[in-house]
Amino acid sequence: MADGQGLPDLLMTCDAGTFVPGGSWYEGMAYRAERERGEDDWEDHYVPGRFEVHLEAGEVKTFGVYATVEESGPPAGLNPLDLLEKERARFRQLEEQAACPDSFARHLVRAADAFIVQRRSTGKKTVLAGYPWFADWGRDAMISLPGLALVTRRFQEAREILLTFAENSRRGLLPNAFFDGAKVPVYNTVDASLWFVHAARRYLAYTGDLDFVLAELYPVLKEIIRWYAAGTDYNTGMAPDGLISAGSPEVQLTWMDAKAGQWVVTPRHGKAVEINALWYNALCVLEELCHLNGDVFDGPVQPGLVKENFLKQFWDEKRGCLYDVITPEGADFRVRPNQLLAASLPHSMLSREQALQVVQKVWGELYVTYGIRSLSPADGEYRGSYTGDRFQRDGAYHQGTAWGWLLGPFITALRRAHGYSPASRETALRLIRPFGDQLRDHGAGYISEIFDGDEPALPRGCPAQAWSVAEVLRAYLEDVLEMGPPVESRG
Repeated sequence: MADGQGLPDLLMTCDAGTFVPGGSWYEGMAYRAERERGEDDWEDHYVPGRFEVHLEAGEVKTFGVYATVEESGPPAGLNPLDLLEKERARFRQLEEQAACPDSFARHLVRAADAFIVQRRSTGKKTVLAGYPWFADWGRDAMISLPGLALVTRRFQEAREILLTFAENSRRGLLPNAFFDGAKVPVYNTVDASLWFVHAARRYLAYTGDLDFVLAELYPVLKEIIRWYAAGTDYNTGMAPDGLISAGSPEVQLTWMDAKAGQWVVTPRHGKAVEINALWYNALCVLEELCHLNGDVFDGPVQPGLVKENFLKQFWDEKRGCLYDVITPEGADFRVRPNQLLAASLPHSMLSREQALQVVQKVWGELYVTYGIRSLSPADGEYRGSYTGDRFQRDGAYHQGTAWGWLLGPFITALRRAHGYSPASRETALRLIRPFGDQLRDHGAGYISEIFDGDEPALPRGCPAQAWSVAEVLRAYLEDVLEMGPPVESRG
């Protein structure tokens, strides 16, 4: 069955039925949700025929249907039910490998599996950011890797994912995205490379595989630091104070990258808080690896200087939180969740008291049932509902919409700020419990990309998002159940 638009053929077989050719059309099928989104909301469907299975009165019959887009078609002698049982056995093996302690963890481990896929152009594993719309993006892959492949003990896949992006790095930048048919990836991201450094260090913490890290990743890490210090694409580079500045008013390089036409919804050029938290973390990681490799750390700046200047410029003593961005025009006072990373990354520049204040600020203004808002409701530009046409949705995407993945760093920061107390563990568990309902609801086994900033925090965007699943799973196993290796630094 071909669609006539250059997509692959869909081949189907049924092990117990007879195919009866048809050739009818269902015309004008309407999609209410697409209409609400301002998208094309109707299409015609061709039905080439049907499979018929005949039953006698009272008879029970089990049969399987197999569908594939592989050019080779269904294997000879295929029994779809045997394939189903093999898949169930594979899931059981993944659950055992991850040492899942309960049904919630098992469910998340199964969900995580869907995002680890093979990239034909590299011949290695990669991470699809979300279904049904997204491709494999560097930022999403690196944020997701600990939850998808480390806490689940899928270390071979983790190595391949790291190599997929390491081998395609350029001028210190990891690909922002691979696009099928494009000869080269695109590199318009300032944070993917720094998340790569974090993911590489967490890989080492989980595996102890120092040989792989030093041979395959360490040279790339050094290049990342070198290029960020010297200056690379998109005005990304180190300022004289040791902090990283990037971007321009027209270019979006951080994860808050919505752009509607020529409208840059959340301009964050300059010194962004999470970029500099990641930069400090990366410098500390490089210093560790230099020591492990017997090298003398000759980084472009001492981490201590970065910490000193970061706190001078970003810490708002009056409000007890961090500014979001520093530009030549001054500080951005908006309360956003990006400051969480300064409190959650293994190497933090914040004192425990400062981290606690950040957690309290985020809890008080940004937390909702299924995630962390991207902007405080107290802000005049806050948008609490991710609805409407594309222009309206882009205007809300990082202006109040809540993100499931941010609950991961929030829980990590909360536990660290409270000294990993039993009470903080109980609080973290309460924050994660609602996702049991989410897994059975909107995403049918997965966690959605985003949620309305206004309660009841309805799910929006991709119904299955890699970093949402990954960060909830990571936080549950590492921070609630305390099953992972210790972080490199306790602050």
